[in-house]
Amino acid sequence: MLGALCAAAVFAGAAGMAWAQSADYVFVPPSAKATGTLDAARYPLPHAEARRLLALPMPERAYTFFAGQTDVLKAQEPESPALEVAEGRQIDLDAAALFGAPVRENSGYRWLARVSSHDALALRLRADLSGFAAGQSLYLIGAEGGRSFGPFTRAQARDRGVWLPTTLGGSVTLVLESPDTVLPPLRIEAVSHFYRLFSEDSEKDAALCPEPAACEGLEAARQVSTSVGMLIVPKGLGQVQCSGTLLNRAGAPTFDPLLITAHHCFSGNVHPEDVEVIWDYRKDVCTLDPVTMDFDTMPRSRGSEMLAKSTRLDGQFLRLDQAPVGVYGRAWSGWDARTPAVGDLVQGFHLPAGTSMKTCRGAVIEIEQTECLDALCATRYEMQTTVRWNEGITEGGSSGSGMFYRDLNWRLGGMLSNGTIHTCGKPANNRDDFASFKEFYPLIACYLSDGAECAPQEKSGCLISRLFGAKSATTGALREFRDQWLGATPWGRALSRAYYKLSPPPARRSGARQD
Repeated sequence: MLGALCAAAVFAGAAGMAWAQSADYVFVPPSAKATGTLDAARYPLPHAEARRLLALPMPERAYTFFAGQTDVLKAQEPESPALEVAEGRQIDLDAAALFGAPVRENSGYRWLARVSSHDALALRLRADLSGFAAGQSLYLIGAEGGRSFGPFTRAQARDRGVWLPTTLGGSVTLVLESPDTVLPPLRIEAVSHFYRLFSEDSEKDAALCPEPAACEGLEAARQVSTSVGMLIVPKGLGQVQCSGTLLNRAGAPTFDPLLITAHHCFSGNVHPEDVEVIWDYRKDVCTLDPVTMDFDTMPRSRGSEMLAKSTRLDGQFLRLDQAPVGVYGRAWSGWDARTPAVGDLVQGFHLPAGTSMKTCRGAVIEIEQTECLDALCATRYEMQTTVRWNEGITEGGSSGSGMFYRDLNWRLGGMLSNGTIHTCGKPANNRDDFASFKEFYPLIACYLSDGAECAPQEKSGCLISRLFGAKSATTGALREFRDQWLGATPWGRALSRAYYKLSPPPARRSGARQD
């Protein structure tokens, strides 16, 4: 009771401050300069150089863990509410076992090797860069040579390895560089095999459902849709996909890369730099027919800092390293901390089931709802806003996308949390629950409004974090055991799920004691 009163006092005090309670979106149109910047980002290794290196003979390590398993992987019961798009394996591949002899290049040396996974739509590798010395670096080249990434140096190294960028196709070429003949001590710890994403393979049973974002007729709505990106987030050794929205600050825009999404997209101890955001995954034309889109040209961001989260509300807020302006321009969405009202007309822009951007339109039908996630309601989301979609649907992968008020200049009022299974042509059953931006706003107000203070972050619901401390060596070791060992097997992941379902009540009873 005392804790509840303290929390109420904090939020009441926050409400009494003279903070901005809303902001409108700002839009930066595409430009030749932005296009040139994007082209430069695509080729840290010059394009011709990357194509030349791809054609050279090199050792290859080919994996068949998931060969022929695409349909099985898609059909398996999901282990998290976020859309699972990749399955992973620990491989612990040392550079000495992967690379051959060095090649003299200009003033240094290069080693080439290829890693592939049969039937993969895309790959993501986790690498240990901690042994790199000055001048040693790693580049990646995608399967077709349409994009390269790097250089990755010891500056990006972390104790638990770093997830490298997602590369399209079933293989990725690794280029190691060093000023001398000493092989950089790279270790590839794990590989994520994408079995979903980057393919427009699902046609629906009603015309334009879900509706491509290109079908939106209002210019303001089309501009706001460019604030929405596709998130790729590690989950154990696999990956999940969600949607998220750039937010504008109140007052003069600063174009900070601040992104809001759903907390359930972040399972476990996700490092911010392991979060990828892919922009402009959308069609140019209003059609449900498959359209070829050049994934290699799409701008990208990486996470930089986790700023706020709420397990109670299902909200997550983070800073990205950048928010690149693409060929459609880039918007920073407005937002509104008002209480939603039944009957509010709303619209969503999202990336459903790993396909290109879609939109849907509906109305608020309930507010301030509690959504129980288990039979005992030990885990629940509070103060949620329920929307019924009259046009279009959402699917897995839409999680975290914004609920935009159509009559308030498309300001964001919530983040997609959960909902029913949707069916095209049956809008009565197409309901979604959104995390409340109004309730989440006090946690992030200092980032969005000059002079505002952020309310204290919620305490962890993890019993071990509460007992030993969230940043203690014991908690870190147990997280590593969860991610690298339990996360590698179905029974281990089931054990983790059971722990997180059962631990919140005793964690709350334990208070802040660490002894």
